[in-house]
Amino acid sequence: MPQAVIERPTREKMNFMLDGTVIRELKMTIPDGQRSDFVNEAVQRALDAFGKKKALEGFEKLRKKMKLRIPIAEIIKAKNYGRA
Repeated sequence: MPQAVIERPTREKMNFMLDGTVIRELKMTIPDGQRSDFVNEAVQRALDAFGKKKALEGFEKLRKKMKLRIPIAEIIKAKNYGRA
């Protein structure tokens, strides 16, 4: 019976700068071989948070443009109605 092959997303090398204090803490805290995964997950969480912030800003802009008096939380609740 053939085994299932789980494919990891392709990765690319990037070159960017981090503060020396961040690098030292990363080296002291995260073991060799786990740092790329750690940084990848941290950046993904930051991108998700950034996207949510931008979406909320868009909702707020739309709410003001349409002169709605509904709080953003209610708009999001209505948008998500019926979703699991």
